[in-house]
Amino acid sequence: MTGPATIEGYLDQLLVALGGRARGVRRVLAEAEAHLEDAAAEGEAAGLTRAEAERQAVERFGPPRDVARRFGRAGALADRRLVAEVMSAAVALTVVGLLAIGASGLVAWGMRATLGDRFVAGDGPGVTYTAARCRDFREYHPEAPTCAAAASAHHADEVSSYRVAAGILGALVAAGAWVWHRRRRRRAPAPALGVLPDGLTAAVAATLFGVVGAGLAVQGLGILVSAGTHAGAGQWLSAAIVSLAVAGAYGVSLLRTLAARTTLA
Repeated sequence: MTGPATIEGYLDQLLVALGGRARGVRRVLAEAEAHLEDAAAEGEAAGLTRAEAERQAVERFGPPRDVARRFGRAGALADRRLVAEVMSAAVALTVVGLLAIGASGLVAWGMRATLGDRFVAGDGPGVTYTAARCRDFREYHPEAPTCAAAASAHHADEVSSYRVAAGILGALVAAGAWVWHRRRRRRAPAPALGVLPDGLTAAVAATLFGVVGAGLAVQGLGILVSAGTHAGAGQWLSAAIVSLAVAGAYGVSLLRTLAARTTLA
């Protein structure tokens, strides 16, 4: 016999062959162990020794790789679990992205209140407007003393309000996804073995938000250090702050997952 001869050895090989989230792997191992123990007990009741009963149980259960394939990746592709998990992760990242945009709008509002409209969305040197365009800006902000001030206030309105609107959309999508998952969980049988590894979504999110946040920070800091004006730096820096904060949160989650896997190993 080339396969494992004991239940413990079989479970060790099954653990190595399984892929997916830790919770699903534990469930499969628990079910496999219970089935093997029952089969071994039946063998002992029939007069076999414990070693013979375990050997017979694991032989009848099937090779660990075949069992893992039924529960894991091959089965997931067949019943669309892989697609469902990828879509679920994509929706989650989209929701977090929209909420982050909304949060950056609130940060921009705070910058606007403390540092002024020009810092958040002011025009750079050399930007001018026609008389007609200035009249449009003054319709939105008649209190502004100059055309440039009215333009800065109008642009700051857009930076803040559009981002907050994106955050509200993200909250609505999150609520809809929560309701859908709750109803699906009630109708679905016992959860299947997960396909995507633990920490994959956190790794993707940390990288994505980190790269975007770094790019936004470079843009904003470039305006801050440029000679003569800081106008418009706030719209980039407000987004960079939130994006880097989200990247940090996902990074911490990823490190915890890796630490847990290292501890198990």
